[in-house]
Amino acid sequence: MQQTYTSLQKRRNVVLISSILITILYWIVALWYRNKTPHSKDLVVFHFLFGSENKWLDFWQYIYQFAVTVILFWLVPFVISKYYFKENFTTLGLKLSYNKEAFIICTVAYPLVIASTYFSSQEPPIAAEYPLSKLIGTSWFVFVSYQSAYLFYFVAYEIFYRGYLQFGLKSENGGAKELLVIILLQTALTTLFHIGKPSSEILAAAAFGPVFGLVAFRYNSIWYGMAIHFLMNIALDLFSLHWLNLLPQKFF
Repeated sequence: MQQTYTSLQKRRNVVLISSILITILYWIVALWYRNKTPHSKDLVVFHFLFGSENKWLDFWQYIYQFAVTVILFWLVPFVISKYYFKENFTTLGLKLSYNKEAFIICTVAYPLVIASTYFSSQEPPIAAEYPLSKLIGTSWFVFVSYQSAYLFYFVAYEIFYRGYLQFGLKSENGGAKELLVIILLQTALTTLFHIGKPSSEILAAAAFGPVFGLVAFRYNSIWYGMAIHFLMNIALDLFSLHWLNLLPQKFF
C-alpha cells in the first residue's frame, strides 16, 4: 500500500509542477503582448521570430499561438504520460464515448450558450478582444480556416487542464472531497490563464471552470465540455464581427 501511495504522490507532484511550469512558459511564448491596444495586439515572441512588416501578421500570430498550444498543452502531456507514467493517454479523460445524458445536457445547454454570447459580444471590451484577429472578416474562407485552427487550440486546452491536470491528480477511487479540490485547483489555473482578458471573460472562466471540470469527471470525458467551449467561441466571433460590421462579404 505504501508503494501505491508513494506512486500516487509522485504522479501528482509531476502533474501539478509540470502544469504550473507549462502554463508559465505558455504565457511567455504565446500570451505575452507588446501592445495591448484593441485591434493591434502584438505577440512579443512571434514578432521577435518573424518580424512585423506583413499586414497578415495579425492573422498568423494567432495561428502561431494555436500551434504553440498544441505543442505545450497536447504533445508535452502526451510524452509525459506515455514515456514517464507509462500509461495510455486516453485514461486522462480522452476516450471518445457516447453518453445519452451528457448529449441531452449539451443539446439543451447550447442554445443558452448562443444566447449568452449574443449579449456578451455587444460589450465593447469583448467586441474589441474577439475575434482575436479581425482579419478573419476578410472572407469566409479565411474565417473557416481560422476556426479550423482554433479547434486544435480548444482541444489542446481541454486536454491539458481538464484532462492531464484533472485526471492526472485524481486517485483511483477519489471521493467527492478530492474531486472538489482538484476542480477548484483547475479552476484557479484556468482563471489565472485568462488574466489580461476582459473582466467579464475572467468571471466567465471562474464560473465555467467548475462546470466543465464536473462534466469531465461525471462522464469520464473532456469532449462534452470541449464541444460547448469551442462552439461558444465560434458564436462569439460571429456575433462580434456582426456588431463591428465586419462579417465576411465574400467567400474568397
